[in-house]
Amino acid sequence: MRSCLYLFISYILPTCLVWSSPAKIPITVETDVYHHALELIGEQKIVNIENFSGPNSHRDVVEFILVQKALALGGSTLEFTFTLGNYDARNIKLLQSGLLLITFDSLWLSHISKIANDVYVSDAIIRKGEYWAGMYTSIKNDKALATKNLSDLKKLSIISNKNWHVDWQTVSQLSPKTLAHEEEWLSMAKLVSLQWVDIMLAPFTSAQPFTYKGNGYEITAIKGVKVALNDSRHFVVSKKHPKGKETFIALQKGLTILRQRGTITKAFQDSGFFNQQVKNWPIINKAFITESKTNNTK
Repeated sequence: MRSCLYLFISYILPTCLVWSSPAKIPITVETDVYHHALELIGEQKIVNIENFSGPNSHRDVVEFILVQKALALGGSTLEFTFTLGNYDARNIKLLQSGLLLITFDSLWLSHISKIANDVYVSDAIIRKGEYWAGMYTSIKNDKALATKNLSDLKKLSIISNKNWHVDWQTVSQLSPKTLAHEEEWLSMAKLVSLQWVDIMLAPFTSAQPFTYKGNGYEITAIKGVKVALNDSRHFVVSKKHPKGKETFIALQKGLTILRQRGTITKAFQDSGFFNQQVKNWPIINKAFITESKTNNTK
């Protein structure tokens, strides 16, 4: 199995696996995240970016920039090359084997705990209690758009990804009419837009109406309700990568600087992920969060 994994990596990562400087470090990135990040970065140096607003500035786009900004502020001089695709399920194995140095997209702490012996875990980039998501549907799905409470939601179908453990657990608790699995976010958006599935979870955008629009899809948040994902998110660095320890030290130092400056909070506010516009919207899964907290104290 190990030899197969090495063979697989040599295929997906075009950069030669030579870790000595000045070789660039290969990083896996979702295709749409990479291109949206390039739009936001433009001609700026990442370390100088202070404004994170833009039509395609989402949580994962912000994190793609913040993690590199943190590394630079922490003294890292590493350079990266990017391999694009869908790597959610594979990144864990790559981190465990030392073939992926660091995630540029944060992971849930509950997921990381399963591989804690193989990785360094950063301070929280999104702290527990800060993650709210919208329930997005087709702009033409009147039934879904009329959702006001949990009873309404149980009559609808939801799509998510089993590999997004907190997301999957959250939507499973809602007991929808049907729950479908799909690997890629873009495919989910298209299925929802076509009304083949009613709802998917996604972060809020910067302005109302909260919408995501692209080639083959347009989805909008159901007004007046939100979902709480009750966990913290962190960047992860492989302990088995030759550059792992020094990268983690630089990352922690840089994240501390960004947190003290208020850059992390501002970045998520700029993108709409931390969104005061939905502060008073009811949490549709509040009962499950309260139940979980009660069970944990027994």
